[in-house]
Amino acid sequence: MATTKNSNEFVILDFETTGLSPEYARVIEVGAVIVRDAKVIDTVSQLMYPGHSIPYFITDMTGITNQMVRGKPTPEKFMPTLHKFIGNRPILAHNASFDKKFLLSEMSNIGKKIENSFLCTLKLARRLILAPNYKLTTLTSHLKLKVSNSHQAHRALSDVMATLQVWLYIKKQVSERMEKEPDFNFFMKLEKHPKNKITKLFEQVASY
Repeated sequence: MATTKNSNEFVILDFETTGLSPEYARVIEVGAVIVRDAKVIDTVSQLMYPGHSIPYFITDMTGITNQMVRGKPTPEKFMPTLHKFIGNRPILAHNASFDKKFLLSEMSNIGKKIENSFLCTLKLARRLILAPNYKLTTLTSHLKLKVSNSHQAHRALSDVMATLQVWLYIKKQVSERMEKEPDFNFFMKLEKHPKNKITKLFEQVASY
């Protein structure tokens, strides 16, 4: 698992958890890939035992059962591996604020800090794509993106690979609009930009 920073590399990350807040919930699955030049070069996927029973509604949504996580490493045991995998690369996620708060919490539990940049495909999609809603499954269906036949919504690695497809679609649209390939920093600026001022932002960039 490489950790050396490369300007063309970033990590796509997704967690499945026992609830919505790390104040009371824990991570039960992580999926992550390292992407370089639009290609996946490394992958990690791990179920984890959260230290308490998985609520029924979480099992109903994810398919992850108490039996599946029994005997798996706790988040405290696995987070050092994930920390090394991520390195200092930027992190991309769909609804990144959710994954970020769990990542920060779980890393804090083992005395590790995360200061990586985060980019959110949900925020980008809201600014650039007209869709019925911006759930990952809706976007992949609406945009007719290619996902694996074995794709399982709300399973970490499957959602990571779906997020990659959304990202590649967004990147292609923006690159064509700008007539050049923007860097990660531009997308971070774009996700924070007011939707009604996006066109003006592209015009400003084009004039440089």
